[in-house]
Amino acid sequence: MTGAQTTGVGSTGDKDFHFPPLTNGLDFVISAVDSLAAEDGPAPRELKYAVLHLQAAAETLFKARLEMHEPSLVWTKPDTYSEAKHTAGAFNSCSIKVALERLNSLAENGDITIETSLDPGDVDLEALGKLRNRIMHFGWRDSAVAVQARTLPVLTLLFDFVSRDVLPYVETFPDSWTAEKQMEKVRSQLKHLTDFVAHRTKSIAAQLDGYEHSTVACRSCGQHALVLDGGAIDLECLFCGKAYGSGEEAAWEFIGEDRYIAIKDGGSDFANCESCGSDAVVAGLRTAASPDTDSYICFSCGADWDGICGYCGSGGHLVMEDMCENCYEIRLAKF
Repeated sequence: MTGAQTTGVGSTGDKDFHFPPLTNGLDFVISAVDSLAAEDGPAPRELKYAVLHLQAAAETLFKARLEMHEPSLVWTKPDTYSEAKHTAGAFNSCSIKVALERLNSLAENGDITIETSLDPGDVDLEALGKLRNRIMHFGWRDSAVAVQARTLPVLTLLFDFVSRDVLPYVETFPDSWTAEKQMEKVRSQLKHLTDFVAHRTKSIAAQLDGYEHSTVACRSCGQHALVLDGGAIDLECLFCGKAYGSGEEAAWEFIGEDRYIAIKDGGSDFANCESCGSDAVVAGLRTAASPDTDSYICFSCGADWDGICGYCGSGGHLVMEDMCENCYEIRLAKF
């Protein structure tokens, strides 16, 4: 048969493709940011794939930089490296955390140059990983605004990492040119998403003003827009609208656990509040006023305590390192 070539099922020709690691990673980024920065807002299905593809992008791009230096470092066990198995993809690769640790180690030894701050325990990368796991294994319910805000720090990190620590070391012009073109697409959409989050943050600034000491980061969007002042009565994040409920219920919703299951499995309840008597004092909170210091706030009445008493187990003002005022007075009265 003569004439035009067919391109149906089983044909090759222009349907062949090649995705080297860097191109592949950036393609995942483009897919994610295109969905997240959609002009009319991302649809639920777009949000799902945006999270999955962004997680894939992070894993691919960090490992791509490792592979540029030494392919075996992408393997879980580098000393078992085989070029044949590597080319075939028949191996177990390291985690994102391990990839970051190896990149930092190479930089510290002077083997490569890394300008971007890469923290193996990066909270935004960890949050993205947990979000991906929820989507894949447990189902998912959230808001578009929350996902946009939660993913923006990771998008920014990957954009900076590729710009500073990957592109300058790409050896061939075709690969470099392709990556630059992909980065142009990311740059444009990333700006739209950044502007959206900044506008949203500005719009709620007046509602947050003066409450910095009792405002914590929302579990969904990661923004410091959850105000606990006066207690969690129908608590809702001002940024993304995530609803937490009230009092003790809100405390458990905040950490993403079920009270009955947690206690049945050997866990403990929250600390009791000296002020209202509720078991709703959440430890280790980071407020907008003190993002690097642990705070102890009751989700029922909003009381802000110094810590958890090591004697009675309640949240309270500590007069000694681990003793609240009430326990101190009781012990003092015995003498």
